[in-house]
Amino acid sequence: MASRFLRKDLNSFSPYSVTYYPDFIKLDANESPFELPDEVREEIKRQFSKLSLRIYPDPSVLELRKSIASFLDIEGLTEENIAVGNGSDELLQYIFIAFPNREDTVLYPNLSFEMFPVLSRIAGVKDVSLEVNDSLELETQSVIDAFYQCKPRLFLICRPNNPTGWAISREELLKILEDAKRNDILVVIDEAYSEFMKESLSCLIKEYDNIIILRTFSKAFSLAGLRLGYAVSNREIINDLMAVKLPYNVDIFSQMVGRIVLKYKDMILPRVEEIIKERNRLYEFLVKLSGVRVFPSDANFLFFYCEDESLMDRLLSYKIKIRKFEPRHPLLKNAYRITVGRREDNDRFIFAMEEILT
Repeated sequence: MASRFLRKDLNSFSPYSVTYYPDFIKLDANESPFELPDEVREEIKRQFSKLSLRIYPDPSVLELRKSIASFLDIEGLTEENIAVGNGSDELLQYIFIAFPNREDTVLYPNLSFEMFPVLSRIAGVKDVSLEVNDSLELETQSVIDAFYQCKPRLFLICRPNNPTGWAISREELLKILEDAKRNDILVVIDEAYSEFMKESLSCLIKEYDNIIILRTFSKAFSLAGLRLGYAVSNREIINDLMAVKLPYNVDIFSQMVGRIVLKYKDMILPRVEEIIKERNRLYEFLVKLSGVRVFPSDANFLFFYCEDESLMDRLLSYKIKIRKFEPRHPLLKNAYRITVGRREDNDRFIFAMEEILT
């Protein structure tokens, strides 16, 4: 129940909560199935012993920004093109603080990251969601038409998309970016899952002064528990974000771990290949199941429909937890998302699905 002090337009909000199931196979939150390698964990322990926790962290996160710029390896890109946040969600919030005015419109696909409408309402801006087609894909022309009809200040898109796994092609996105530039629209591209499609568009900041790329350490780098993300853009936009962010938003431990995992990237990132292989194996299994419609994915998860409305409860009886969506939109009725897990966990899921549906 909300207090009498809460803004009236936020009265329907409730705290975010997750039900935890101890000893269950957790395939519901798009986390990495792998812990950090032992060598990396030992390096973190050694460096932690040298930290002074009595002093505030570097508010500019300078050394980590330098490491990220080196990791991206884009000609001309420096730490001045990088902002770091306590998760990419925080940076998304700063984008809503810095750029849209109250009278402005924010545009995004209707079947996309759940924080888009939440942050729109918190910011008090008008939001317009675009319908996806029967293949759960956003059509380029519908975006361009909306640019002229709605005249948005911001256009938000995930590549690959969460929760469907679909990724707009580079060619189609370039068409959108050209129109957005002509109409002076800021485009935010959330690349939280880009490692699983082996393509980032961060290099486009050199060609377009109206884009922000958001990336994270949560998925491919196995750091979901740390909350660490970053934005890539031109220096002016990054300066805008730095101006509105809280002074010490990234703690000293997170800054250190971020630098370490980038140092060991050649040890950590090859595991993405195993996740892709397992994703493809799960897809081939699900596509053959009667009563299931699964969609191709460029992320570390699969989105599917299942006619059996008791599926979630029955999977829980096997101690397996996947994501079942609340039907806030007709396209989310009987919709599920499974995170790609370790091979043995995926085998357990396959066994349970065979028992339930065949």
